[in-house]
Amino acid sequence: MVKVWRARESVIKFADASTVTITSSDALDTFFSSGTSVEGNIKNVTIVEPELAVEKIDLLGETSNFQNQVLEPKPVGLASISGTLVMPGDEVLETFFMGSGLSISTTHVRYQVGSSASGKTRTECAILVNLDDNTDEVNIVMDDALITKLGDKKITADGHWEQDFEAVCLASDYYVEYKV
Repeated sequence: MVKVWRARESVIKFADASTVTITSSDALDTFFSSGTSVEGNIKNVTIVEPELAVEKIDLLGETSNFQNQVLEPKPVGLASISGTLVMPGDEVLETFFMGSGLSISTTHVRYQVGSSASGKTRTECAILVNLDDNTDEVNIVMDDALITKLGDKKITADGHWEQDFEAVCLASDYYVEYKV
């Protein structure tokens, strides 16, 4: 029988990357005990694994009626994740994208994209995508990732607010793990 993963079997967590240390002795999902779970608040998730691109180089001459050619490996690409956050309230990904924010009296926190004032620097995050049906399990982790985009905030026809997001990490910080 072919396994088909269902959305209800998935959890996505975001954590400050400084609180996550990946070791070879434990399963990836065990490193996210302090993460912010956005379970049930994300849809349309796409994960793009790092690309191992090559370039074809045509050379002079031919061998066996084919032009001489070689493949040149290119540097490995970035891993990325994108999706749509169904806004559950406030301040879900803002601190990763815009930093800690500026306290306004005791009632509000103000964020401003690109500002480094008041300690508002981007925070690297670790992202866990966990698919688990109590038999099979897949963990996908992006460590030291940067949120590169918080998209438009939009209201849907059925009356809830959504916001697209994107994040990237280096190939060396991208992990995929399967339960055996």
